[in-house]
Amino acid sequence: FLDAPPKGSLDILWSQLFHSYTRLGHLKNLSSIFYRELIWSQPQLKSEIDIQRNRRIAPSFFFEFRQHVLKHFNIDYQRNEKINCQSLNLFFLVRHNYVAHPRNPSGKITRQLSNEKQILNDLKTKFSNYLNIHFSFNHFEELTIEEQLNIIIQTDVFIGMHGAGLTHVLFMKPNSSLVELVTSSWQTQKHFELMASINNVNYQRCLIIDGSLATAQRIFDCIKEKISQICPLMSGSAHSQLITTTFSTVVGNFSNSNIII
Repeated sequence: FLDAPPKGSLDILWSQLFHSYTRLGHLKNLSSIFYRELIWSQPQLKSEIDIQRNRRIAPSFFFEFRQHVLKHFNIDYQRNEKINCQSLNLFFLVRHNYVAHPRNPSGKITRQLSNEKQILNDLKTKFSNYLNIHFSFNHFEELTIEEQLNIIIQTDVFIGMHGAGLTHVLFMKPNSSLVELVTSSWQTQKHFELMASINNVNYQRCLIIDGSLATAQRIFDCIKEKISQICPLMSGSAHSQLITTTFSTVVGNFSNSNIII
């Protein structure tokens, strides 16, 4: 495999998927190179999953490719193929600044949530009322590809801002869900909606206002909507569970108080 871009975090991916890989820059001192067989990769506009094609059905060999990637990173994808509504895993991918490759030396990443800490704390508090929902969050900048894939294959609802990290939707389990957070500037982009479709992943575009105090509630509502779709019987039980939890708290408060009638 020949790679043109500078060295970056995806190099480990090439080393796993191909027998060997070489950077074109390392060949510049050679006067001539002869390959007995050479296959050129498709230009983006001719790619089977290019956004211009508006493809919503998986192209040939897509699922074989997905399994090939997971297998080479020792991911047991068959064990995690089904949604367990009794124990749902929600994962929120946060975006932090990082140097992906030398072409972005500043490491400045756009589309970050300005009030990220408040949003994550609010969501963590809200979902703590649901015993069968496990909410977690992390950023992928310092995780290996294998660690990232291990998280994704176990995720039932994947939440994140519009960005390259959502490409992991291609490796999610069937019938899981992606909630893509977008501001008004990005609400017409369909990259990850189409990727979700070809991998049989439910998709929802969640329009938010960055910096708003109501953003956490908006995201919470979007996630609840997707949960009700993939686990229709769960929404009622979760609601009852929340009422029971709240009632128990109230009763507990009363039991520790002096009530005068």
